[in-house]
Amino acid sequence: MKEYNFIFLRSAIEANKDILDAQREEYLSKLSNNSEIKVSKDGEPIFFIESGGSEEVFKKIYKEYKEPYVLFATNANNSLPASLEIISFLDKHNLKNKLIHSTSENFVHTLEHIEIPIEKNFRKITNDVEVLKGKRAGVVGRPSNWLISSDVDYSKAKDKFGLELVDISFEEFKREIDKKILPSWSDDFIKENQNDKINSKEIELALYIYSALKNLVIKHKLDAFTVRCFDLLGTVKSTSCLAFALLAKEGIVATCEGDIPALITMMIIKARFGLDSFQANPSYINLEKNEIILSHCTIPLSMVTSYKLDTHFESKIGIGIKGELEAKEVTIFKVNSNLEKYLVLSAKIEKNLSKDNLCRTQILLKTAENLSEILTSPNGNHLIIFYGDHKQELVNLLEK
Repeated sequence: MKEYNFIFLRSAIEANKDILDAQREEYLSKLSNNSEIKVSKDGEPIFFIESGGSEEVFKKIYKEYKEPYVLFATNANNSLPASLEIISFLDKHNLKNKLIHSTSENFVHTLEHIEIPIEKNFRKITNDVEVLKGKRAGVVGRPSNWLISSDVDYSKAKDKFGLELVDISFEEFKREIDKKILPSWSDDFIKENQNDKINSKEIELALYIYSALKNLVIKHKLDAFTVRCFDLLGTVKSTSCLAFALLAKEGIVATCEGDIPALITMMIIKARFGLDSFQANPSYINLEKNEIILSHCTIPLSMVTSYKLDTHFESKIGIGIKGELEAKEVTIFKVNSNLEKYLVLSAKIEKNLSKDNLCRTQILLKTAENLSEILTSPNGNHLIIFYGDHKQELVNLLEK
């Protein structure tokens, strides 16, 4: 009989407590009904990642356990992207690890096949990428606490990509929000976009954030920026999701959560192809069907055929965007935090989804390529998606 000690981890700001409690009970019930597996504090540790934002909790306790570190990710509540960030962190520190990912139906079966991979398979960046030479990007408030493997060496970004990264305090950002500036077109926009979930006051607050970020872009002469956006939930009771979507239409690249590797990735796409891109959480991967679900609460409005404003998924406050994308060829791309490795895959959007347990914009992609690379050799908790099959062009750009 196999014995496991499950360490359940979730974000402190998670608004879905009742849902996560029910999910935990469901998984424990499946274990209790299996005579071959026993839950015991003396068993092999498995970190059960219940939600996004668990990375920070893991970092605080992981030294209490020995490698190899085994993680289990569900197909809901941003469990998988959080797990990928943790695996990236462990890889960065050369610690052995294994990520298990399945639905509740396959949970027990999956536990019976735990093996630790011997080696990782990363693509290497061997070129200095000149397309960002002379560009300036702002880092507003530093990366979120749960991005435990997404710090970037600013001097290396300058040497390798020609990109200047500029720190901007969250306090300066907040002062700009407090000016409560609305764009000239706000009245018409509010009338067109308010609905049964989002009222005019919520949109006004989101537009204050839009104006604040636009002012920072002008003041600091930025081509792009990333924001520690979850801090807005407590300080302003709103989100920057709408601001990012609107600024993308104006040619300004922005990423969530202070994710600098995602920002560099999106800036490369914009500079090389002139295209907007979608920063998304990999929410579920089906290796047998070669399918992946991606989701997030903001997306450039230039990429959607239609959209509707909703609440932000994790917090249930502020504004998130439920966008519909075209069913067409896309490229999945992500540079990692040490700026030496990257992931690139060709895929196709099969359909848009509307699941209650994922961020608002959701797409199902299918690919002929091996998605296991994302699980075994991840580059943080976000992937970047943009229209068209540009895989070979990116390989040519990044590798000699």
